[in-house]
Amino acid sequence: MIRFTPLTVSTAALAGLTLVLSSGSATAQSSADYSNYGCTGLEIDNELPSIEGRDGVFYRINADLRMNHPFSDQTVAQMAELSQALAANGTTLIFVPVPTKSVTMPGYLPTDVERYGFDLEIATEVHLDILRRLGAAGVVTVDARDAMIDMPDGELAFFKADFHWSAAGARQTAIAIAETIRGLPEYADLDPTLFETVPLEVGVAFSGMRRILQSRCLTTLPEAETMTYLTSQVQSLDLDSGGLDLFGESANTTPIVLLGTSFSDSLINNFPGFLAEYAQLEVVNYALTGGNQYGSITSYLTSTEFEEAPPRFLIWENPIYNNLAQYGDLPMRELTAAASQTCTMPLATQINAEEAIITVDLDGYDLGPADTIFVDTHANVETQASFVFQSDEGLTRTKTIERGERLSRTGRFYMPLSGLWDGGAAAMRIQMTQPFLSEPSVYVCPSQMKDES
Repeated sequence: MIRFTPLTVSTAALAGLTLVLSSGSATAQSSADYSNYGCTGLEIDNELPSIEGRDGVFYRINADLRMNHPFSDQTVAQMAELSQALAANGTTLIFVPVPTKSVTMPGYLPTDVERYGFDLEIATEVHLDILRRLGAAGVVTVDARDAMIDMPDGELAFFKADFHWSAAGARQTAIAIAETIRGLPEYADLDPTLFETVPLEVGVAFSGMRRILQSRCLTTLPEAETMTYLTSQVQSLDLDSGGLDLFGESANTTPIVLLGTSFSDSLINNFPGFLAEYAQLEVVNYALTGGNQYGSITSYLTSTEFEEAPPRFLIWENPIYNNLAQYGDLPMRELTAAASQTCTMPLATQINAEEAIITVDLDGYDLGPADTIFVDTHANVETQASFVFQSDEGLTRTKTIERGERLSRTGRFYMPLSGLWDGGAAAMRIQMTQPFLSEPSVYVCPSQMKDES
């Protein structure tokens, strides 16, 4: 008699499993039985479900094999608004969605990848469709997939057992970005600076993904190994012209600011250096590891560094599987308000410095869901601002902005007035986390005031 042991696995995991019957039980067996590294159970790993491809290349099931990347028409419109707000102050936004490993290195996918519902043609079209829609809305983009799909012989765009790009992949993407920048009319206004990149030695990056995979494999997986490089300035700049060292202090005009995730923040891939070399412009890197979609760009656009010296080009790198609508409209609305620098109409406030409370009577202002409230504490200590709105009927609604521990504490918060009542709010109380070191300021952006005659 055959007895079946109940199995509890995810739908994605079931796609990679077969049942092997024996006289006593049925067990789950995956394509990992054919692993070159003795890996088993990768598909059902609770922390990072993965599959092994060819030649020691591994793919994450939930990210690399994903074909539907949320990028709604509303998100496209918000990106266009952000781009326009930056352009009004002389900054060109260049959005670089990092493609998935599957559409960039399809030749290393396992032969049975279709069992997971993956279709390379569809996945590639989804990537391209996002770029086309952003371009049609006026957002400058760069197709990093196209840049990395045909790598020079012997080079891989991504690490074999990690999801980050190698120095070779970073270089190819930097070349594509530089070509885009050099083709824009704004480039002609800048004085090129020569940089030189030299190879150093082979380096190994820490890989959390490889660590997780290794726990299910018998033999040693490929390290996150890549040639390392050093980029140096060859031709000196006239500092009076507003020049800037590669990773130096801000000056009057910053040619390129790089924002993004660990793809840009990793020293081992020399991504900022390659950008400087091929664009022939200085680069300041504000990328942030562990900041998710918005950590880096929120820290920068809400800073005094951006307010005082907006860059000529702002490169925003973000993995395509990061959902920009995950937290509602607040992050993009905050970025656009900060980028616009139009938050200049002050609101009358009552300050309770000891309890860190700001009270504002909104009854005399004509504010609607398109408006945003800007709070500047003039101190880099605040991590959170809670806005408690009150209606004419006494109803309250609380909206909170919280800066994660990895984000810069700029002390500046932009809260959109969306999600409130049809008649708007009659009053607002803002609760901060720290006693005020100086008197905070509250503004409306943009201003839509009632005639008080």
